[in-house]
This record gives sequence, structure tokens and C-alpha cells, in this order.
Amino acid sequence: MPINLNAPLAWENANVDEIALLEDLQGNILKGHGREHTQNLFFNVQKAKEARVFLKGLAQSIKSARKQLIEAKAYRTSRQDAGIFISVLLSAAGYNALGVNEAKIPQNPAFRSGLKQRKDLLSDPEIEDWDPAFQEQEEKIHGMILIGGADETQVRQMRRKIQQQMSSCIKIIGTEYGLAMRNQNGDGIEHFGYVDGRSQPLLLKEDIQIEKTQKGGIDVWDPTFPLKQVLVPCPGGASASTSFGSYFVFRKLEQNVKGFKEREEKIAERFGLKGKDAELAGAMIVGRFEDGTPVVTQKKDGLVNPVPNNFDFKNDQGGNKCPFHAHIRKTNPRGDSIALGATLEQERSHIMARRGITYGTRNAELDNEGKIIELKDKPVGGVGLLFMAYQSDLENQFEFTQQSWANNPNFVKQNTGIDPVIGQGAAASIPQQQPVNWDSQTKKPINFDGFVTMKGGEYFFAPCISFFKNL
Repeated sequence: MPINLNAPLAWENANVDEIALLEDLQGNILKGHGREHTQNLFFNVQKAKEARVFLKGLAQSIKSARKQLIEAKAYRTSRQDAGIFISVLLSAAGYNALGVNEAKIPQNPAFRSGLKQRKDLLSDPEIEDWDPAFQEQEEKIHGMILIGGADETQVRQMRRKIQQQMSSCIKIIGTEYGLAMRNQNGDGIEHFGYVDGRSQPLLLKEDIQIEKTQKGGIDVWDPTFPLKQVLVPCPGGASASTSFGSYFVFRKLEQNVKGFKEREEKIAERFGLKGKDAELAGAMIVGRFEDGTPVVTQKKDGLVNPVPNNFDFKNDQGGNKCPFHAHIRKTNPRGDSIALGATLEQERSHIMARRGITYGTRNAELDNEGKIIELKDKPVGGVGLLFMAYQSDLENQFEFTQQSWANNPNFVKQNTGIDPVIGQGAAASIPQQQPVNWDSQTKKPINFDGFVTMKGGEYFFAPCISFFKNL
């Protein structure tokens, strides 16, 4: 039976073709791999023939989507360690460096160009301001090996093993170390202290059922998305009907925590918010309180376990509860685009499957399980987010989201400013438009930009496992 890309997949009741898809598809695409410690190894091909042999051997260790799902289910029921996670991705330059036949190279124009060539379109910083590995001054990034594990030792040991196998045919030219952060409730957070990653497209029917029955419902905002949101046929795969891959964007986003928090305090002072109420100032920037409570639902935090996702902005057409510039409203408008003539289906087509992880360490007060009670220090750099996302179309998803939503000061209303968290280009500011009870008519806009800096990245493709086995 042909794969139905127009619907999510019920993996536990998969038919023969769907099982074949899951066994050939790399993990982490349909569902996050869930490891707390990661290393992203960016590599350059030194010897094409030997590198193909190495990658063909490494394919035996790549975690398939089906194996990942089976192991995750076993972990939930018995806490059995799911072990190391490995994924391998290639840039367009990497396909060429390996000597792959043109017909087996993904065709997306943005992928073929690479992230550096899209810099101006995305209003990214100048290349010389990127981290050295991403500048590619001498050697290009041909691919990325993602290693994930439950602890740092596991990941380090696997890296050593992989490097021994690659010998001199492949050279590691950069490494990024991911370390997940969780608050006391067990929810993932980023370095500004806010719950992150709650709103994701759900591509598996089992996850949709859990969302519907255990995590707040799906009757207001439905997170159900079809497989075509992330999957495209994989050229060079073993089967034209069951071999799929996904386009992948990696961006290193450094966070100035001190600057962000000081500006939050300035906003609170400007609007006369004191004590516990001062938290509303930051919530207006992000669109959620630190614990994940959406500002569109209430003016105080406390809506946790689980963090709400079943909401939209239909009852906040004027942006009086959640400002139009708020990060979560800019990057997932939840129907706002309809006022501009788009359909909900068109708007939803831009959503990506985000798989990011924080990097850098913070001084923090921890509970008995190692979860964060309070973040103590406020670094100006050296910490941030390794933004990673899968999609079926780089131009229609990542680039559209960054250019037309986050970087657009006139989305969804005129002069509302760019996304104050990830927006780039023109200086961001918090406009006069604020909740009506803030007496905002007498207040001037407050600048709010420069607290997240893009330090480099690349576009990749996650080929099916059979592609590597057939190298």
C-alpha cells in the first residue's frame, strides 16, 4: 500500500510499506530522539572513496525511526536505557565531495545554495562574525554526525570510536556540545529561563492521542500534521516508494542572558510592574511565562503539568493579551495569517519539526533529580541554543518563517516590530501596542534586540539509511 504522506502515521499499527519506511528513515525526524547530552560533529571529506566506505559502515549504527520508537516505548514502560543515538546528515557540498551521482542529490534550491549564500535573504550577520568552523575559510562543512546519549561519558566514548573508524578519510572541523536543561517540572527550558519546544507538529497518531487525552486536548489548536510536513523522497534510496529523507537546518544561536534580563527589568519598570507582576514583562516578549503559561490565557503563571498548547489567538485579535511581536505568536501565528488572506492550511505549511538543544552551562540551584529550581548567573555569551529543524521545503518552512514572520516588523499588523527573540535585521523594539491596562499611550517604544546572535550554521539533508548502505 502506498505511503500516505497526507496524514500522520500510526507506527504501532504500521503496514508492511510503513514499516519499511520507518526502518529506512533516520530517527529524530518524526519524533525527537530525547537524549540529554549530544555532540554535533561537523566534518570535511578528505578522501572520497575511503569516506564512502566509512559512511557505509557507519550506516549500521544510524538509529532508524522504527528502532528509536520501539526503544522509546520500552524506556517509558521499564526505564530501559535506549542507548546511543546516531544520525548522519550531508550538505550539498558533501554530496559533491563524496562523488555522488547528480541524480542522487536532493534538488531543493536553498539546500543546493547552502546557508551562507542565503545570508542576505535571512538578514544574518556577516560571515566573518560567525564562529570559525562555520566560516569555512579553508575547509567546507560536508556533513554532520549527531551523537546523543543519556550521559556525557556515553557520547564521548562513541565519538572516540567513530573517529578511530574514520581514520584520515574524514576530518572533524568543528564540534558543538548540546546539554539539555529542564526546570523542576521536567519541562525543557532555554537559557533565558523559559519553557521551550512545547508547540511541535505531531506526526505520529500515538502522540496525537496522548496530546488529546492527557495534555490538554486538540480542539482549539490541533497539532496534527501530515508526514509531508517533513518527508520527501530520498534520491539514492533503496526504494522509490518507501525511502524518504528530510531537509535539516542547523543554526548556532548565542544568548546574552544578562542583557535580556536587564531589558526585561527595564520594561517592568516602565510599565509599573512590581514583585510577582514583573514577570509579565518578559512574558510579553516571549508570549509565555517562564513556566510555559501562555499570556493569551491568563495574566499570571501557574498553568503547568502539562504546559498548555491547546490555544489560539482568535479571542485576541487586537493583541491586547499576547502582543503581535511576541516570539511564540511570530513563529506560530495559530491562524493570524488568515487576516492577511492566507488559509490556515497555507499558514500551517510553514511549521517545522524543531529538534534543538541548549549549549553551555549555567550556575543553578538543582533539586534531587538534577532539575533546575533557579538559574543563578546571567552570562553575556558562551551559552545558547543549537537550533535544529526538519522540514520538506527549506524555502517554504525555515526561510519563510525567518524572513516573512520573525524578521518582518509588519507581521501580522503594521509596525508591531520584529520577533524580539530570534528576529534579525532592523532593530527590534517593543512598540506602544501593549495590553490595554498598561496605560501604554504615554509610553515610548523600548528597544529590544541583539540578545540572540546567529554564530553560524548550514543546510543539510538527512538521507535514508539505505542511501548510505549503497554508497
